[in-house]
Amino acid sequence: MVVRPMNIRQLEAFRAMMQAGTTKGAAELIGLSQPAVSRLIEAFEYAVDLPLFSRVRNRLTPTPEAVLLFEAVERTFASVDRIREAAADIRAADTGKLSLAALPALAFGIMPAALEAYRAQHPRTSVTLAVQTSARVEELAAAQAIDLGFAELPLTRNGVDVEPFCQTPLVLAVPPAHPLAGRSEVTPQDLTGEPLIALPQTSLSRQRLDQAFARAGMTCRPALEAQYSALVASLIARGLGIGLLDPFTAAGSDGRGLIHVPFRPSILFEVGVLHPTQRPLSRAARAFLAVIRRERAALLDPGLGG
Repeated sequence: MVVRPMNIRQLEAFRAMMQAGTTKGAAELIGLSQPAVSRLIEAFEYAVDLPLFSRVRNRLTPTPEAVLLFEAVERTFASVDRIREAAADIRAADTGKLSLAALPALAFGIMPAALEAYRAQHPRTSVTLAVQTSARVEELAAAQAIDLGFAELPLTRNGVDVEPFCQTPLVLAVPPAHPLAGRSEVTPQDLTGEPLIALPQTSLSRQRLDQAFARAGMTCRPALEAQYSALVASLIARGLGIGLLDPFTAAGSDGRGLIHVPFRPSILFEVGVLHPTQRPLSRAARAFLAVIRRERAALLDPGLGG
């Protein structure tokens, strides 16, 4: 069997000829000269080894074979059009899948607003969000299992690229009527005798709180421990105690009427954006990063206008 060369331009010329009915019309459709269209059609006839047009009264008339072949060519171009559309969607980050993982403070804090803004711009992108500990987020990124992760720093694994996301201090959250609500700042000594609500000791923020107490010659003994910062805020709002919150949870707790007081010594909440070293960032991931950074700026630096 002899394989004869065929290319997309030949298919375009044949398709245009079938649609327009004349070489002049076909040339106008695809932006070529009439001689160029004629040469392409001749080459296509040679490639498929079929007579495609017969000349009747100085007019090219499609053969029955050409009519049958045109149906197959149309299906091919429908597939090509879908490929072009898919490529356009990918360029616009408007298709595909985006896999995210975040520590609870961000998942319940800034993520809902970021996802709302992102989905408004990219409604056809499928997004999954896993709520995990920072250590687990790091594992998923190192295993190339997610596109983006948000975890508290520092990290310990290889195979993960890290970009800074935020570095802001924790604040003490108290009910409005609490004696500490009017203070310009509080220290570990000011919390003596207070029912403290804190995260578990597996949390890096809790570990830093314990270290701050230790440097003050004290031991951190919470009255309540809760797994999530959002739950800590909810318990404080119910009058069960006071506690330190990250800035994203603190911003979300404003509706509960909590007062935020600076804590000294400052305990930084440091979060990084993680992505697998071996996998380049997709357009969808880059688009989401731009959205969540705008949300972060609006939340942490509202005076900058987002």
